[in-house]
Amino acid sequence: MDEIIAQINFAGWWLRPFSDRWWQETVCSMLVGVTCGVLGCYVVLRRMALIGDALSHAVLPGVVIAFLITHDTGILGLLYGALLAGLLTAILVNIVSRFSRTKEDSSIGIVFTSLFAIGIILISAMPRGLHFDLNCFLFGDPLAVSKTDLELMAIVCPLVLITIIALYHPLKLASFDPVVAAAMGIPVITLHYLLMGMLSGTVVAGLKTTGVILVVALIITPASAAYLLTNRLSKMMFLAGLFGGFSALAGMTVSFVTNWPSGATMVVFASLIFTLAMLLSPTEGLLAKVLQRRRMRRHVQGEDVLKAVYRNTQEGQWCALDDISSLIRLSTRRIAHLAGQLKEEGLLARQQNQIQLTPAGQRRAVEMVRSHRLWESYLTEHAGVAAEDVHEQAEELEHVHDLADQIDQHLGHPRTDPHGETIPRPEQEPPG
Repeated sequence: MDEIIAQINFAGWWLRPFSDRWWQETVCSMLVGVTCGVLGCYVVLRRMALIGDALSHAVLPGVVIAFLITHDTGILGLLYGALLAGLLTAILVNIVSRFSRTKEDSSIGIVFTSLFAIGIILISAMPRGLHFDLNCFLFGDPLAVSKTDLELMAIVCPLVLITIIALYHPLKLASFDPVVAAAMGIPVITLHYLLMGMLSGTVVAGLKTTGVILVVALIITPASAAYLLTNRLSKMMFLAGLFGGFSALAGMTVSFVTNWPSGATMVVFASLIFTLAMLLSPTEGLLAKVLQRRRMRRHVQGEDVLKAVYRNTQEGQWCALDDISSLIRLSTRRIAHLAGQLKEEGLLARQQNQIQLTPAGQRRAVEMVRSHRLWESYLTEHAGVAAEDVHEQAEELEHVHDLADQIDQHLGHPRTDPHGETIPRPEQEPPG
């Protein structure tokens, strides 16, 4: 009997999120997450992360004034005040940075802290009988999300998305090259203030779900994760919206199950997505960079093996792995591994512990020797490196042998390097 009761309680614990209350708050949070993610793409591309944080704090006096006028804590009652405060913040930052020696980042810090302080003073000076929940403003309270808030967010989110789609090309050009955009007649300043207004509205829209402190994370983090995964703005906006919506869904679900703070849980999921993108991005990820460095190291070591065999054996002669190991400071085991890969590429022939260059390997080795001696000549003539010190630097640069023809032409096709060694010609084939 106890086991049956335990199973019922366990099932109820997992079904707890999927209540009438859950879907209302979660859908509202997902709409906020999607809107924040899409808008965040422009914040990230325009390097406006600091002003996004500033707006989240600077809207406080506008929200408080709207509350004093309407006595309404719903999103609609606070939205107008937040929009005006957000636009005022953008205008003041522009004025301070333009008409003083203060740089933009310092101007942002001055303006938003001043406005936030004014908001705190207004809260403390409220008449008796009025209560403004500062904790809800700062950290959110999803239990306070009403049906009206959900309906309003269902209007704000599509409105923001439609505006961004309609102004996609002007916003794109103004974000990547505002000077060219202005020269083409695009109203860059107007678009900037429009973006600030939408950000302010989004901050207030996320007021009850995450609070103004954590809503900045939903603006920046999903967009930053998407930025690591693509170079196309349209795809970045789609991924950022998807990441923001998923972070809200997962965060609200786990929050209901575990009774954790909903805003913080959403931000944790957004941060996990960013961490995965940072690790697994095919072009910018840490794992991709590690693999790229490994491939480069293997490429360099393989060419060193080919060059060592070429320079220390006669054509058609076999060479012991141990002899190569002593020449290029790699272990015999490592050289054996490289020799197996070079054999698969058709550059080496191998018999047990003996290796030999194939005709293709001979040509590659000639390229390496030619590149090395051209780099020695270039560094000696144009970089002022002494002939006795140039070898080590040329050892590193020789692997960029794609530039050998340009260096050769620039130097006037020299026949010998600074040490008197003959520089092979590009058309020169190995003997035999």
